[in-house]
Amino acid sequence: MIDSRRRTLMILGSAALVFALAAAVVLWQRAEEGIARYTPVAFLPGFAEKAGGAARIEISGHDGRFAVVLTPNGWVLPEHGNYPANFDEVRQTLITLAQLTTIAPKTNRADWLHYLSLDDPPRGLGNDLVVKDAGGAVLAHLIFGNNEELPAGNAVFVRRPGESQSYLAKAVFPLHGALADWIKTTLFDMGPGRIQELVVTPANGPGYTVGRHFSAENVSVLNPPGAAADPQIVNNLGFAVAAFSFTDVRPSAELDFKGATRVEAHGFDGLAVALLVIQQGEDYWAEVSAGTAPGVPAAISAEAARANARTQGWAFKLPPDKGAVLLTSRQRLLTPPPPDKQGQIMAPGMKPPPQ
Repeated sequence: MIDSRRRTLMILGSAALVFALAAAVVLWQRAEEGIARYTPVAFLPGFAEKAGGAARIEISGHDGRFAVVLTPNGWVLPEHGNYPANFDEVRQTLITLAQLTTIAPKTNRADWLHYLSLDDPPRGLGNDLVVKDAGGAVLAHLIFGNNEELPAGNAVFVRRPGESQSYLAKAVFPLHGALADWIKTTLFDMGPGRIQELVVTPANGPGYTVGRHFSAENVSVLNPPGAAADPQIVNNLGFAVAAFSFTDVRPSAELDFKGATRVEAHGFDGLAVALLVIQQGEDYWAEVSAGTAPGVPAAISAEAARANARTQGWAFKLPPDKGAVLLTSRQRLLTPPPPDKQGQIMAPGMKPPPQ
């Protein structure tokens, strides 16, 4: 009898729970029906039809301002000696602006915009972007902040100048405000698997040669023969050349490269790349040239010629970490890493023995 009553109570309780959940779903659906749904719209209406007339892009951000201008020779950076701009960045930016579509409104509080990197530059972290035609007429103007990766694709936080209302907008490509993204940065292809050796001639002191692999696991100092080197520095030297990059550019005539450190990278296939590196204040700059070993195939000679066409007459500002390692003296290279607490020399990646 007791078991029968208990079963009856359990059945009634389960039924009550089901009815309660069903009632909650109905109430939620009715509440949703009363909420106005947001309708996505083009953030820059009409720009898609005008984008083909774009002739100047101006970007102002926390780190400065620059312009990218269309000339008979293509898109260039006029404040940087008319150095060629990264056309892919220009193309992707114009495509994104033409198809920029709001996903949802976000904060309209001016004091919250910095959380989205949308506060006014240059004091704030927002990026002010203006697109003009050849006559100077403004075709598009917005402030953009953080890029986001959503399951459906790229998105970016945007707002209109003079307004505090912000939006999350769907973007075909991420928007970039750093000068480095707008510079055509591919100068040569000297990947780590291609480098046979590096020959370093410092501005002061004796030179040295390192090769063949630039890693902590396989370090070889060829000059002086068999010398022990700091493996991390050897690794970083190879990486600085193999992953060569720069953040700014100017005509090389504006800098004095007399007494520069010379770093030569020799490839297994006969391609050679030479860097002349100087430090000016806190900045590091490099001149770049390419050459070949005797008797190389015509394709290697053509590759060197293309590299020289990109680099001749220009100086390239290096990231601080890469610039500093390229100026490494032989004494510093041959200084072993500091010992661990047990007095054992520790190379990068090594772990102390178990206690």
